Amino acid sequence: MILFIKSVFLFSVGMFLLVNPVTTAADQIKITPKDLVAPLSSKLKYPLTKNESISCGRWGNKSQDYPYFGAPRDRNTRNHAGVDIYPQEGVGAPVKALADGTIIKIAPFYTRANGEVTYGVLVNHGDFVVNYAELKRPDIKVAAVIKQGQKIGVISGTKQLHFELYTKGTTDWLRWYGKQPDNLIDPTDMLLTLFSKNR
Repeated sequence: MILFIKSVFLFSVGMFLLVNPVTTAADQIKITPKDLVAPLSSKLKYPLTKNESISCGRWGNKSQDYPYFGAPRDRNTRNHAGVDIYPQEGVGAPVKALADGTIIKIAPFYTRANGEVTYGVLVNHGDFVVNYAELKRPDIKVAAVIKQGQKIGVISGTKQLHFELYTKGTTDWLRWYGKQPDNLIDPTDMLLTLFSKNR
C-alpha cells in the first residue's frame, strides 16, 4: 500500500480519506475516486491550486478573486470557502453530479455587478455534501433525487463553477470567517484527480 500525505489529504491506492484537522474521526470523508465523475466535462481554462493560479497571470498581484481554496476575500476579512473551476466552454457549460444524491437546497448565491443572480445547488451525496454554485437558475427542484453524471444546471455569466465540499450532515453552505469551519473540506486534491480523467 502507498500512503501519500499532502496538507490535510491522505491518499491510499484506490481511496481518498479527506481529513479536516478540526473535525473528529466521525466526520472524515471516505471517497473512492473511481466511483465519482468530474463536475464538468471540458478541460480547465485556469489552474485550481494556489501556486499555479497565482503564477498563471490571469489574476493581478494580491487579487481578491483567486480561485483556490482559502484565498483571501473582502479585503482579507474572510476566506474562499470553495474552489472556482473555469471550464474552457465558459457560460452555459453543463454541471454534473459527482455521484447519486438528493437536492437539499437551491437558492441565490451571488449577484454579479450587472445584476445577474447566480444560484447554488446543495446536494447530499450520502457520505459528503457539495455546493455546486454560480449557476444559472436551475430547472431542478429541492428534494429531487439525482443520478451520477446528471446535469444539475449550467454555468452563469461568471464563467465558473464555484465548488464547495462539506462533511456528511451539512444542510447549508457558509462563509468562512476566522478559523476554517469544522464541516468545510478542501476539495482541491479530489478535483485534480477527477479532472485528470478529462485529459
